[in-house]
Amino acid sequence: MSQTDDDTDTGEQYGTAELNDRGRLTIPKPLREDLQLDGGVEFTVIREGGDIRLVRELPELETVTRGDEWGEEAFRDAGEATFGGR
Repeated sequence: MSQTDDDTDTGEQYGTAELNDRGRLTIPKPLREDLQLDGGVEFTVIREGGDIRLVRELPELETVTRGDEWGEEAFRDAGEATFGGR
């Protein structure tokens, strides 16, 4: 995938990647580290004209259950933990 001069202003560049003879593409390490990508992360591959876009598949959300009813304090405490008591 090549990048034109017009595309360089839309985001950071992390070097180049080369497709090997087995069809594998390595994402540059600095980008993997910045996005916290580990082995096994799946992507949807989208073709946009002559470009290729990789969209990371997010993990399924887990549902938290409890044997009893949730009290109002659980949601208040979750909000304080999330937003710092604002």
